[in-house]
Amino acid sequence: MKPGSSPGRLGSLLATASLIACGSPIPEPMTPEPVSEVARPGRFDPVLDEALDPEGQAWVDGTLAMLDLRAAAAQLIIQWMPGAYVSPTEEAFQEPRRWVEEERIGGIYLSIGNPYTFAAISNELQARARVPLLVTSDLEDGGPGMRLNHSYALPGLAPQGGGTAFPPTMAVGATGSEALARSYGKVTGREARAVGVHLNFAPVLDVNSNPSNPVIGTRAFGGEPEMVARLGTAYLAGLAEGGALSTAKHFPGHGDTREDSHETLPVVQGDRVALAERELVPFRAAIGAGVDAVMTAHVALPDLLGPDAPPATLAPEVLTGLLREELGFTGLVVTDALQMAAVAEGYGPGEATVRALEAGSDILLMPEDIGAALDAIEAAVAQGRLRETRIRASAHRVLTAKARAGLHRERYVDLEAVDDVVGSRAHRAVADSVAVRSLVLLRDPAGVFGTPPKDSLDILSVTVALEWDLPAGRTLDAGLRDAGHRVTSIRLEPDLDASEAERLQERLAAADQVVLGVYLPTRVGTSRDVLSPALRAVLRQAARTRPTLAVLLGSPYVVASLPPEASILLAWGGREISQRAASRAFLGQVDIQGRLPVTLPTGEGIGEGATVKADLRATAGVSPRDRGQGGDSRRSPPPFAGEADPASVGLDAEALRRVDSLLDSAVAAGAVPGATLAVGRHGRVVRLRAFGVLDPADSTRVTAETRFDIASMTKVVGTTSAVMMLVDEGLLDLADRVVDHLPWWSRGDSRKESVTVRQLLIHRAGLPPFRRWYLEIDGREAYREAIADEPLEADPGTATVYSDIGIMTLELLVREISGQPLDTFLEERLFTPLGMAETGFNPDPGVLDRVAPTEVDTAWRGGLHVRGIVHDENADAYGGVAGHAGLFSTARELAAFAQVMLDGGVAGPCDPGVRGAPCLVVREGAGLRLFDEATVARFTTRVSDESSRALGWDTPGGRSSAGDFLTEEAFGHTGFTGTSIWIDPELDLFVVFLTNRVNPTRANTAHVSLRRAVHDAVAQAITDQTVSPREGTR
Repeated sequence: MKPGSSPGRLGSLLATASLIACGSPIPEPMTPEPVSEVARPGRFDPVLDEALDPEGQAWVDGTLAMLDLRAAAAQLIIQWMPGAYVSPTEEAFQEPRRWVEEERIGGIYLSIGNPYTFAAISNELQARARVPLLVTSDLEDGGPGMRLNHSYALPGLAPQGGGTAFPPTMAVGATGSEALARSYGKVTGREARAVGVHLNFAPVLDVNSNPSNPVIGTRAFGGEPEMVARLGTAYLAGLAEGGALSTAKHFPGHGDTREDSHETLPVVQGDRVALAERELVPFRAAIGAGVDAVMTAHVALPDLLGPDAPPATLAPEVLTGLLREELGFTGLVVTDALQMAAVAEGYGPGEATVRALEAGSDILLMPEDIGAALDAIEAAVAQGRLRETRIRASAHRVLTAKARAGLHRERYVDLEAVDDVVGSRAHRAVADSVAVRSLVLLRDPAGVFGTPPKDSLDILSVTVALEWDLPAGRTLDAGLRDAGHRVTSIRLEPDLDASEAERLQERLAAADQVVLGVYLPTRVGTSRDVLSPALRAVLRQAARTRPTLAVLLGSPYVVASLPPEASILLAWGGREISQRAASRAFLGQVDIQGRLPVTLPTGEGIGEGATVKADLRATAGVSPRDRGQGGDSRRSPPPFAGEADPASVGLDAEALRRVDSLLDSAVAAGAVPGATLAVGRHGRVVRLRAFGVLDPADSTRVTAETRFDIASMTKVVGTTSAVMMLVDEGLLDLADRVVDHLPWWSRGDSRKESVTVRQLLIHRAGLPPFRRWYLEIDGREAYREAIADEPLEADPGTATVYSDIGIMTLELLVREISGQPLDTFLEERLFTPLGMAETGFNPDPGVLDRVAPTEVDTAWRGGLHVRGIVHDENADAYGGVAGHAGLFSTARELAAFAQVMLDGGVAGPCDPGVRGAPCLVVREGAGLRLFDEATVARFTTRVSDESSRALGWDTPGGRSSAGDFLTEEAFGHTGFTGTSIWIDPELDLFVVFLTNRVNPTRANTAHVSLRRAVHDAVAQAITDQTVSPREGTR
């Protein structure tokens, strides 16, 4: 094994083979210091120094001083190699070995492979390098998934997994979200560093203003310079946070071309003024934001450099005059691949290398012949064309980049850390958010997104794709089938002939609806003839006779070939993540809210796109819960296996029996009609019991499975949990202003423009507690308008006022950022993973016999005895899915949630068949991380002495509902209906106490003292540590 490398898990098999030494000796690394131990799994912390410390500077200067001219020149060369598995004993590995050991090149460019092969190849070659290698790749168009595998095994196309796959970069442009762009960069940076990649050749900052551009297309953020600059700089910030070096490309702009520089020399028309107003805008912004490298464009600029203009890569006027001197860039200048035809066909490998250096490049990417390139550089120095100081200046920049990435301290990556980072659940959730929020509804003449369909449709799914695109249509069709539709799948190539068109016409006859998926790359062009006349004719006839939805899962520029009668949804890319988002949009499970980031050949312009809300659409075959209308589609948890022995977790059994007696007496005295209690300690549930009846007028007993309206506990179990997940994923920052995400929110008071997410969570936004809006309005949109118009009652940050309106705003934020309604978000991200099948909004009428009734409402609901409808009037008028109230749950399921919070956000290994197990589904291995441990600590710690508030949560203070004996480390929340949850990390204890004290009237307040007494009695039952009243309670 090499120093500091650690294979492990799946990687141990790969690394064992890939790290076998070859017959030739391995040179000693040039740095004399021993290699430090790499970070262990769960401690992945890539280094990217903004500036060098004295140690790093000394390493750069000392290393450069030890290099002769040829070795210094070799540091400028980065060569391409496959990222796929190869044994070092194979012939295919000998050429890369020679580059590193004999030519001593500065770095490698890894192409397609899987995460472990990337890491193993990096480690193997790093061990052979005298100077640590700068490992690069272009994880640009779709993030890590672009290079880190996502291949398929034939014949069944079983996906092989890999890095997190995002939609193409233009999808981020369609979201318009800087937060998502930053998260896109951060995920990419973290996964790059986890597999050994230091420099990412991304982002593409070309302004794709020409729809006929065959090579940039959806690799760009969009077609408007300021938007590309804004999202591009956000991406750069995220990439740096992830620990990776960044590259702005392709300078001075490749967006307005009609040719592919891989095949010929494209021409960019426009004088110096035009260049400055469009192409240079994103690059100027990136340089101002501190981009690490700039990659050149192999394009000709005849209006700037004359009719015989060389490629910009070889033009000193561009790289030195414009980039270095005028724009002030001091970082690495990287050529685009020197093997590309735009350069290679006009210049030999040696001459292209020398001219690139004369122009101002530092890194020579993929020269055709490394030996010839180095020979040419030495000859140019000898002839006086290049100065040796010029070569050493570039080598100094390369070495500085290596030191900033920490390579002078640690060159190896830990194989055990790979699967803790690459393709993680949190990273995939960010990609899902991009895929959903980027969907653009271009038009809907067929009424696909407005007319409720039949319960189950006969759908003809027509996939138009090139022959090599085998996964096209598979995930989209599977999503429709899973929703209960009958789907007939047909796959066609775009050049369909007349006889094949006739057979397609026959298949259309039996279809209720047509879904046309077009998976064509931008290089096919923009002409209406992208699809053959025969295919266009059949599709036109279909669209005239039945609802037809065309989903563009590739180039958006082929829109001219589609029937004008068809509804058109842009989903940007053909990966599974985009297909899944498109199917969910059709099924009404997600909002459609993206906007065009480019102008289309058919005239639709930047910013266009219709907004359609998920809860306003048809949802054929989708469970009621999935469409935000209640329901119980999840499987109920297995029966509780029984309580654990209290003595086994340091609790006194007799003291707990006194708690039971306390609750029996309270029921008898009318303090509450019924209640459930869950107590857990040291990872075991020792009490899960029910008391009393559902209703005083009914003898039906409460059971441990009774669902209670948990009222304001929704704020923490639901809304705060969602916010924590968005914070973990980098999609939301506590310092963000609300108007950064909801620009309309400050309409009623300009002071609201400064309100932050943090202030909403700690109830210091200046908002009133609530308004009786339910008397005048109903529906989510009406509430949105009312919240926008609501003025503040105090300046932000000056007073703590518990506010439902603030938490309702957080629900709007979650929906805006994630692209999902709160109930869907929680269902997918929290409740389903934990097996919380009984927890959700708007219970299905079929389970009302297990729902505890609340108040007899004579004030607003005409004497209705509320049951299965949220008690909170505003939440009811809002639609039942609100941020401040609306969840129903059971004591057992909330116990599972409480255990996750006690465990720092991890749902650990657990078997519900074991007595006292605080879980609902079997989990093995390392379990499932739902929240980052630091995030849990941050959200559950009191913010200041000004109030008891934590972030969303409350902490004990004064006459707290937690009683006097829970410690200052405890956190919890109550609900108006008589519910509470308190969790105490210091005591390793949770108490879930659910009642329906408002039945039949909210005038009953006996629960206040009862709650305190219950918590005190439970805390005093602890026998294995001293429990005393908190300071100031007595």
